Amino acid sequence: MEITMRGLNIWVVMSLLIIGTMLLSRCVHTGHQENEDPRGEGYAMEKTCINCHRQTAGSYMHTVHYNTSSAVGAATLEKLVASLRDQFYFLDSSYIRVQKDKDGLYQYHFKQGVNTFSARLDIAFGSGEKAQTYGYWKDSVLHQLPLSWFTGTHTWANSPGFSPQHARFDRVIVSRCFECHASYIKKEVVQSGPLSVTEHLDKSSIVYGIGCQRCHGPAQQHVQFHQDNPLVKTARYMVSIKTLTRQQQLDICAVCHSGNDQEVRRTLFDFVPGDTLSHFFFPDFGAGRRDPDVHGKQVQLLQTSRCYQRTNMTCTTCHDPHASENIRMEVFIARCMDCHAEVKHTGVKLANSSCIDCHMPLQTSKLIHFTRTDRRFVVRRTDIRSFRKTDYIFQKIRFPDTTGAELKDIPYLIRTHKIAIYK
Repeated sequence: MEITMRGLNIWVVMSLLIIGTMLLSRCVHTGHQENEDPRGEGYAMEKTCINCHRQTAGSYMHTVHYNTSSAVGAATLEKLVASLRDQFYFLDSSYIRVQKDKDGLYQYHFKQGVNTFSARLDIAFGSGEKAQTYGYWKDSVLHQLPLSWFTGTHTWANSPGFSPQHARFDRVIVSRCFECHASYIKKEVVQSGPLSVTEHLDKSSIVYGIGCQRCHGPAQQHVQFHQDNPLVKTARYMVSIKTLTRQQQLDICAVCHSGNDQEVRRTLFDFVPGDTLSHFFFPDFGAGRRDPDVHGKQVQLLQTSRCYQRTNMTCTTCHDPHASENIRMEVFIARCMDCHAEVKHTGVKLANSSCIDCHMPLQTSKLIHFTRTDRRFVVRRTDIRSFRKTDYIFQKIRFPDTTGAELKDIPYLIRTHKIAIYK
């Protein structure tokens, strides 16, 4: 009996040790969750940032950077539902109607009253502050839809670069687009012909918007350290942006705000703070002779400004990347006053008190424009290059009234980052 009881006691002790070990292992596993981020080792799940940076992360979620791409969901449908009766006409007499179906919003193409093609809005590109364009999936290839939403006029318009002659559903959206409109997407290059290849994109790998780690770098080690050491309040294993050189700080913004006209040597998803951005591109020997467009060339325009050339300013001198500032003009005026409080406008009658409207005016992009139609007559605005000037001259050209449609270019206005005297 004594041996039996002793054996029972040993069994109980061993069982308790096993249970304790399992519970401890579970606690440790909970603290260090397995990395499920599609970017792989080194990256933490985006939602983990909000645990310690709730206020900053909460503010950032309302910025245009965070919302520069998204899956088309209820919020998008609610915004666009009022425009469902809109129709966009092409010069071949066909038109597109945006219609709501049971599983989402679709663009339906009609020719002679017959529906010839339709595609669902699956992905939205752009925050919608100025405009938003959309893509639809066909297997693992993403295609751009022919109509984009133009916020300024609250109407649908021809997607940038699309011909007004006829509807087009075959333009492919490649991974390069995601490099500035998302934080990650996995791609596979597949040979599609003897001399051609096609990108296959993994839709399940998309990290929408510009997330925290896109600018601050991989955070998995940072997260694990502070989970293990909650009393340590100084950030560890995370690049401090303010310790970087001026050029390194500019490079973080220039990943997306220096244009997309250079050929990349490696994916920009690999860029982390402290890297040299020029190493990611092939040399572009003609870049300095071009006239930077207001769309996407903010860094180049800023670098031509005296404010930049005579100070050590960077993008964050004026911009708070964690706050939604787009319509708060008074915020930017106050930042101008930080350096220019003593400036006197001698001999100049000020029309208003906005530094921004005079020194950083809205300008029309030469690269992006939208086209809107109605059914009265045809007018096509054409860009004509002047040999004596570097600007563009716009000329209206009347075409034969074959369809009863009128084409109207909607200017895409963006505030220039070349700080100068314009008025």
